[in-house]
Amino acid sequence: MGLLSTGAAGQDVAPDTAAVDSARLAQLAVQAELSREVDALSHSNLGSGQFTWTHVGQFLLERAGRQQKQVFWNNPKASATPHIWQVVNGPSDAVFYLDPEEGRAATIDLETLQGNFIPANIAAKAGFTGNQTQFLSKKSTVWTQGETTDSTRVYTATIDSESMRLTLRSKKDADQAKAVYEWMRLQPLERIDLPHAARKFPIQSLERTDDKGTALTFKVTDWTALEEPLEVDASELSIKDPERDLRTIAKEWAAEKKANSDKE
Repeated sequence: MGLLSTGAAGQDVAPDTAAVDSARLAQLAVQAELSREVDALSHSNLGSGQFTWTHVGQFLLERAGRQQKQVFWNNPKASATPHIWQVVNGPSDAVFYLDPEEGRAATIDLETLQGNFIPANIAAKAGFTGNQTQFLSKKSTVWTQGETTDSTRVYTATIDSESMRLTLRSKKDADQAKAVYEWMRLQPLERIDLPHAARKFPIQSLERTDDKGTALTFKVTDWTALEEPLEVDASELSIKDPERDLRTIAKEWAAEKKANSDKE
């Protein structure tokens, strides 16, 4: 749009600046609304259904000289519940989310119920999808039971030139034992073959040593049943999806607009 227009007598006259400003404001409003709608379409719900976590565990992990404190929420009675955990001393307050049933990974802010999908290939390369830690059979002789007290029992093993020391609780607690096992499988660590006893007797600590010294240690510092379970409606989790390309978003936006106009 030109800044000047020609009048009837051939003289240049100033346009109606109020009309120009109004048109520009209207155009900006349309662009802002379009931007909001496209942004909304770039998000999607993480899933459907109500998920509940009834217990929380706290872990202290040290690897390669770096120490991490982690919190892990768990529901021992509902194996299909997605895994969520948080690095307490990490760069953000977001929690990691992994749904093994759907193979979907994300980071979530539990306060705003918003987050970001982690593409499957990136999750796999980062070790986000975990490891193949497993339990050995009862007949396995890999681990040797050593000292035992009223509260703990110690197992030792040498696996692939690495020595391992595992401390279990003496009191059975299959729920806690399963939770620690699931937490271990989520860590970007090499697979660990655990003694069969760790199925029922919860792991309290693990130390793995190689020819260079201590390669890995972790211990469970707390395991608590929540007075008020953590509950999340997956349909309320708004997740920004980097795998949704603009062409797909544009098609969905056009289809939504057409559907709305047809209703009118």
